[in-house]
Amino acid sequence: MEMKRRRFLQVVLAAAAALAAAGVGLLRRASPVRVVRAWRVRRYPGPVRALDEARVRHPGPWTG
Repeated sequence: MEMKRRRFLQVVLAAAAALAAAGVGLLRRASPVRVVRAWRVRRYPGPVRALDEARVRHPGPWTG
């Protein structure tokens, strides 16, 4: 089967379009995301202590 000029251009343009689509996909993956949605936490991630009002009322060790 001979490759005529029109068929040659179709093949070249299809290959260029495939490369461009792959390049756009790679650029989207490589570029930083502007907004990141955080997952909702199901519970508090640290230890929960009972409220001790005496410790709350006096200044902590990092006060200046």
